[in-house]
Amino acid sequence: MALSIENAKKLKWLWEDGHEVEWIGAFIKIVNKDTKTVPFILTPEQKTFVEGLEKFNIVLKSRQLGLSVCTVGLAIRQCIVYPNSACLLVSHDQKSCNAIFDKLKQQFNSLPTWLKPKTVANNRQEIKMTNGSKITCTCAGNKDVARGDTLHLVHLSEFAFWKMPKKQLNSITQALAPTGKLIIESTANGLNYFHDLYFQAKNNENNYKSFFFNWINGSTLFKKDYKNAVELYKSRNNNKLLTENELDEEERELSKMGATIEQLMWRRGKVASSGLDMFHQEYPSTAVEAFISTGGNIFDNKRIDAVERAIINNKTTYIKKENIIDLPMVLKNHYGRSFFIYQIPKSGERYFLGADLSEGAMQDYSVIEVFDKNGEQVAEFYNNKLKPFQMAEIIDELGRYYNKGLITVEKASGGHSAIEKLRYEYKYMNMTKYQSYDELNRAVWNVGFDTNNKSKSLIINDFVELFAKGQLKINSRRLLQEMKVFEINDNGSMGAISGSHDDSVMATAFAIVSMKNRFYYKF
Repeated sequence: MALSIENAKKLKWLWEDGHEVEWIGAFIKIVNKDTKTVPFILTPEQKTFVEGLEKFNIVLKSRQLGLSVCTVGLAIRQCIVYPNSACLLVSHDQKSCNAIFDKLKQQFNSLPTWLKPKTVANNRQEIKMTNGSKITCTCAGNKDVARGDTLHLVHLSEFAFWKMPKKQLNSITQALAPTGKLIIESTANGLNYFHDLYFQAKNNENNYKSFFFNWINGSTLFKKDYKNAVELYKSRNNNKLLTENELDEEERELSKMGATIEQLMWRRGKVASSGLDMFHQEYPSTAVEAFISTGGNIFDNKRIDAVERAIINNKTTYIKKENIIDLPMVLKNHYGRSFFIYQIPKSGERYFLGADLSEGAMQDYSVIEVFDKNGEQVAEFYNNKLKPFQMAEIIDELGRYYNKGLITVEKASGGHSAIEKLRYEYKYMNMTKYQSYDELNRAVWNVGFDTNNKSKSLIINDFVELFAKGQLKINSRRLLQEMKVFEINDNGSMGAISGSHDDSVMATAFAIVSMKNRFYYKF
């Protein structure tokens, strides 16, 4: 039977890139929670995921949002629309691999007869088609996981639970076609390689695009679960529903984020059965909340999460560049990329700066944090490419912009040369000093801050105390993320967990040194 012109145009439109959501909805069916076979109409979260995909993608999510099933549909479309494609779906264990292959077969078999390619093989967790395309399901750790193929769509499921993830990811990335897409997707599993990759992506420090899907917005697939939770709650509470007056502090914050009373009753049941920490990990409301650390965290993670929620709810962000009229050109060139202002300087106000400098070798960051006298973070600068002599100019301009604020620069790494340039070339005089004694027992005043195990412990504990007492107002989510992974080791040393940064934490600690300094040198 010949196609009408209208249907031919519609098919041509469906085959174009950018219409993946409509293609899946038109041709693929799935089995829903009621065991009925229905057209695969994507949820809002699934649509956001599909429409936002780029070449490299990393997804942190709540459980059971159907993103793996969605990726199966994308793989089928890839193999039909583009013959000779190779798609790879990698699971963290054999049970998950079997489940994905079953979903793949179900979706593939649901295709209209005229559309479905004939298969050369449909076993051993691989579908090979006569058009040259294939979809392979396998487990992480399989030595032949990439098998020398050129891969056009790769999905790595529950990546946070993989063994040797970095090595395997390197192998798979090398097999990715120039036009291919890589999707790393997982719930959280502590502070590990997935955590590092995700927050690097979130901070634009790697090539991945980050996605986060929380449990509150992902309500479409849980309507029956919520209904059952309501009935269970009523049966245990004299047929009464949970009211807003009965919500605890965290539940009130979740309500502000959009959680319904029904969702909160469901949440109470989950927390009762598995504990609050496990709920945060598997059903996070924020990205920071998802990563539960079992190490010796120094800062209060619950308070960090509460502060981040406040930043999100209050829509706290840096001031737009066009709204700042007096910014020096050196700082203006970095604004919106490395430099951010939350409060412009006020006339006559005292400001306090802390600087932790690197060598600018694209590893550790050089960071400057600026606080006002009330403990509010008013500006932040971070960059891992600028050399110490360039950072000295940045510090000078930033200090002068904030009313010649008091600066503490650590005397380590790039700090030594920066201090010299600030003092003798830029003539910046408002810098903290510390006293030491020479070999003749004479008092010597030194500019900067000398960090050792004892002094580091003192300034970090000052930071912890001020944060715990609510005497610091932090506006940067980057700083909060670093605080989340800052811990004390068994040997007593302090710092970020392996693979993470603590430069913003240290710069803030140095800013607090400035705040507590009893001298303020006018020049």
